[in-house]
Amino acid sequence: MKRRESGFTLMELMVVIVIVAILAAVAVPLYVNYVRDAQRTEAKGAIGAVITAEQTYFQLNGTYWLEQAFTVNAKGQTLNCDLTDALTNWAITMTAANGNGFTVVAAGKGAYLGRSVTLIYSRTTPLQWIEN
Repeated sequence: MKRRESGFTLMELMVVIVIVAILAAVAVPLYVNYVRDAQRTEAKGAIGAVITAEQTYFQLNGTYWLEQAFTVNAKGQTLNCDLTDALTNWAITMTAANGNGFTVVAAGKGAYLGRSVTLIYSRTTPLQWIEN
């Protein structure tokens, strides 16, 4: 009796390796783009919280908060904005754009280094988002 050996041939293994390589070549760039989009969305969410707090502060005080720190200003006032989670990955700063608005910049820290999202807010013009 002849015994037949079972297993995969070299050609079958090579075909499987080529298929896996093609799938990886397509999936990895898509995954990297999804991660970048998620990071930008996190920054935009934090900037959105700053916008809401600024609009509230403007309604109460007639001016924008234009302090670098989000804690307490010289008058003892605070900007009602909790950025605790966002500040672990983003350094958020704010500057005056003009008398009618402000600029908020979220610059990446740690694994997010090199990424930035900027919003130029003005009451007289549409929002301007700049992403890097």
